[in-house]
Amino acid sequence: MTTTVDHDLTRARRKLDELDRVLRSVRGRLGNTLDIRRVCGDVERLRDSLALLCEHAPQTGLAGPPRPRAELEPLSELPYDPALFADADDEGVGGMRPQRP
Repeated sequence: MTTTVDHDLTRARRKLDELDRVLRSVRGRLGNTLDIRRVCGDVERLRDSLALLCEHAPQTGLAGPPRPRAELEPLSELPYDPALFADADDEGVGGMRPQRP
């Protein structure tokens, strides 16, 4: 069973390499457009996910015990207290208060 999993993961890696080569060719013809960059980013995320999958794939045909899931932290539905952010600046807009020397 492991041989099949290893074989499938190797095939997936090769397909990602092939897709990467094709995208480089398309990028050369169409230019570095937003769509090309987005798809290339998707391929990189797939490559990272596949690497994680390979890292955690069972080394034998028998799967080990499932890993414990991290506990979720409940989020309050209540609005935040505005006093907590009274002296905070909006990073996207810049400082809202006058600069002091």
